[in-house]
Amino acid sequence: MQSPLEMLPILAPDRMSDLLAAELEAQGFERDGDTMKRSDADGIEITVDLKSSTVTAKIGATADLSEAIDRRANVGIERKEQAEDSLRKEVQRDLEDRIAARTEALRRDVTERLEKKLADIRQELDQSVGRATVSALTEKAAQLGHIESVVEDQGGNVTIRVKL
Repeated sequence: MQSPLEMLPILAPDRMSDLLAAELEAQGFERDGDTMKRSDADGIEITVDLKSSTVTAKIGATADLSEAIDRRANVGIERKEQAEDSLRKEVQRDLEDRIAARTEALRRDVTERLEKKLADIRQELDQSVGRATVSALTEKAAQLGHIESVVEDQGGNVTIRVKL
């Protein structure tokens, strides 16, 4: 599953990526080129693409789908081969239907887990993006003049006073 991260283009894209990477490293992510990765205890891998500002959650899921069907029919010897062929095809269709239903149930379960994980980490990632944005604004303000103060209120609003 993939979801966008909203980064404001305050500084050059490479610099914005570096600031976000620093924030994500503090959250346990490891850098691998232009991506940041973290594997959580629940087996879900979270990848943030720094260039495209997207987050992807993946999970490796395997299941042993074993089904058996036993069918019997009483037929005369003259229809034995035809009855066997008919039963075999019927059983094959039923097995394929059962496997397809179980596979779909597993797919829904995995999708639900990934959606929940993305929702859970959304706040964490939004906070990282917010801190990277404050760092970018502070850096940009320093380019304009001398920073006199940086004040952040409880609502997350930041005021940067710059003496030009």
